[in-house]
Amino acid sequence: MKGENEYKKSLWTEEEDRTLLEYIRENGRGRWNHIPQLTGLKRCGKSCRLRWLNYLNPSIKRGDFSEEEEDLIIRLHNLLGNSSSTHW
Repeated sequence: MKGENEYKKSLWTEEEDRTLLEYIRENGRGRWNHIPQLTGLKRCGKSCRLRWLNYLNPSIKRGDFSEEEEDLIIRLHNLLGNSSSTHW
């Protein structure tokens, strides 16, 4: 038997995305742990935050790299190499 406070771990639905977007438009970002109680979403606050940051945020650039971005990546790679231990 599922408890009342169990969270979903499956893929997000379009309805859940709409609910989260509507909440953020009306109330702004932040206070992520309160969103499930206020919206009825069966997702934890961390999941809501990550969904916004990695998928729903309209400032996320999608698509191919521009020529300038590609040139910058190549120049940085030539400068820094492949090392995953590069210190920034």
